[in-house]
Amino acid sequence: MKKIIVLTPRFPYPVIGGDRLRIYFLCKELSKHYDLTLLSLCESENEMKMSLPSDGVFKHVERVLLPKWRSYLNCLLSLQSQTPLQVAYYRCATFKNILERLLPYHDAAIAHLVRTGDYLLKSNVPKVLEMTDAISMNYERVGRIAQSTSLKTLIYSIEQRRLKKYEQRIANTFNASILVSQYDKDYLFSKDSSEYSRVLVCSNGVDLSNLEYRPCFTSKRIVFIGNLYSVQNVDAAFWFAKNVMPLLRKYGDYTFKVIGRIKDHDRLRFNGLEGVELTGSVDSVSCSAKGSLAGVCSVRLGAGVQNKILEYMALGIPAITSCTGLEGIEAIPGKEILVADEPKEYVDAILKLANNEHIHQQYAEAGLSYVKRSHSWESRLTPVISELKKLVN
Repeated sequence: MKKIIVLTPRFPYPVIGGDRLRIYFLCKELSKHYDLTLLSLCESENEMKMSLPSDGVFKHVERVLLPKWRSYLNCLLSLQSQTPLQVAYYRCATFKNILERLLPYHDAAIAHLVRTGDYLLKSNVPKVLEMTDAISMNYERVGRIAQSTSLKTLIYSIEQRRLKKYEQRIANTFNASILVSQYDKDYLFSKDSSEYSRVLVCSNGVDLSNLEYRPCFTSKRIVFIGNLYSVQNVDAAFWFAKNVMPLLRKYGDYTFKVIGRIKDHDRLRFNGLEGVELTGSVDSVSCSAKGSLAGVCSVRLGAGVQNKILEYMALGIPAITSCTGLEGIEAIPGKEILVADEPKEYVDAILKLANNEHIHQQYAEAGLSYVKRSHSWESRLTPVISELKKLVN
């Protein structure tokens, strides 16, 4: 079998979080056709020593420790340049040296995110950039909803301009690039650009084997699934807890369960908000979300495809999303998914599900049918497999 080396900015195990899920399932599909080598940066000694599962995805694994202090120093040193902080943060001489040693023994390379794409800029090996999202679009949205000018919003503004130019430029150096939605592709590339035809749109899949379908009409619990270490998720969950829950609780003892790891200082923001439960990291998202009336995706920031929507549908939990969250999801509003942006619209959608068991059941069944039909990992990643076959062979 031919060999492909995969570069990741974060160790993909354990397989939690949207970015790890995507690169893991891409590699799982690729491992059916190629021998894969993983070259990954790690943030801690724990990641360096972590035992690998016997899943057979990678034939060989190399890990490189990049401590946070070094990444912060990288960013500080790059402030006067045009290098995006996203890229500078993950620069590592040891990683580069190991790549140069391994690359001649491989037939192709895959870089996960622009963070590692930088390492392959001068390489002539057939190469694919797994961009996932247009990260600059997310940064633009952060600036758009910021209510005050702070150092953080200023950095986001500067980074957004740098990053968009960099995302557009780096895609031109790869044989193919991959984004999860057409929205992201159209944001970054004009249709008459040379890069446009080389950018594949491949949405996310969902692993139904780990998600038990179990609708629950009688519940008064609303659930939110997401890694709250990300700006877009903590913003979405807090906005819903603060603006929607007070209105909703006028109609009954509704609760809002937020599932996902969260930083201590962000946890404090939710103090005093009634009906809110923060679980932190959990062993099983499926078990923790079980028994919920509806799942919300109240994102105002972000880009790409929201995995939480696919998970809700697989679990039999009717999904209510913002228009931003709907981007990249091809489910039919009003039939397979509900859409809301304003607090009253969320309340109306929740009460619609809570007051009619038949409607609740319809959305649960339609959601499951949608993910089964449209979001298997194998079918979604077929274009990538086909493109790599052309490049390698």
